[in-house]
Amino acid sequence: MRLPRLLSAPALLAIASAALAQPAAPPVVVAQVELAQEADELVLSGTATARRNSRVSPPTDGLVTEVLVDVGDRVKKGQALVRLDKVIAEHELATAQAALDEGLARLADAQRKRDEAAEVHARALIADTVYESAVAEASIQAAAVERLRAEYERRRELLDRHTVRAPFAGIVARKMAEAGQWTQRSEALLEVVDTEVLRVDVAVPQDYFADVQPGTPASIRFDAMPDEPIETRVTTRVAVGDPAARTFLARIELANPGLRFTPGMSARVVLRPGGQDGGGVLRVPRDALLRLADGSYRLWRIQGETGAPVARPVSVEVRRFAGRFAVLAPGAVEAGERVVVRGNESLRPDQPVQVVAPAR
Repeated sequence: MRLPRLLSAPALLAIASAALAQPAAPPVVVAQVELAQEADELVLSGTATARRNSRVSPPTDGLVTEVLVDVGDRVKKGQALVRLDKVIAEHELATAQAALDEGLARLADAQRKRDEAAEVHARALIADTVYESAVAEASIQAAAVERLRAEYERRRELLDRHTVRAPFAGIVARKMAEAGQWTQRSEALLEVVDTEVLRVDVAVPQDYFADVQPGTPASIRFDAMPDEPIETRVTTRVAVGDPAARTFLARIELANPGLRFTPGMSARVVLRPGGQDGGGVLRVPRDALLRLADGSYRLWRIQGETGAPVARPVSVEVRRFAGRFAVLAPGAVEAGERVVVRGNESLRPDQPVQVVAPAR
């Protein structure tokens, strides 16, 4: 029997050095890529605001004689809220009415004289100039009546402005005036808030601008009523972004019968722009993604079921879906494939790794 040939000392030293130079496979934690069929969900925070909020000012300067409402009162559109002293305005309107009546009487007399002059002029019993003067006087008086009527309407409008009315239906939120107070047109007397319809505004990341449209399904849970979700839809998308936050505004309007909700309530809003082409999305945990300096993403997938598995990098395009991230580029990874979620910060391409535990 032949004995195995013994290796020389230099050969043994080379093998030992190579073994020492070989780095140990680093431990990594992995997770599987999931194929999700449910719709895309974008979870955001929002705040309920009133559709309309008006600080009601008087249309004219004057002395407040009566405040007809108080804080918390519900008012209808056009309802009288505050009355100003209108004695002088009533006298001015009466003066304008008297002047108009006088003008109408003068016009009637001028028209009668014009008609009589027309009959006499037809029989050639008066000069043409006399007849033309009668016609001109009737026209002058008609113009004067129009001027006096316009003045009367102006005075009547000024008198009506001494009553401050509700611009829309709502609730009186603040009262800043009392009887006996002198007020000016620049001063607010009351604050009226429209509570019939509320708005919930949310700041949506710019990546979703093409997906979030009027009509996009949404769900709202107010923090004050977490067990009462409201299924609704996006009402408006404001096509002007915030350059600092890289977001745009999506608005949802909610009918508020019975005043169940109030402006200022915080809410959790879930938008559902929909899945990718109706065929589901490939989801990966957030920790599987490494963001590079240029803003792109990379993940490490594990290949090799037997022996020493190795990690290989893959560049991917992603979007956030319901707390996880979805891979958008087709063919980058497959459903069921393993990706590294822990220990991926210092990996090298085709580096052997030791899978220690699945991600929880």
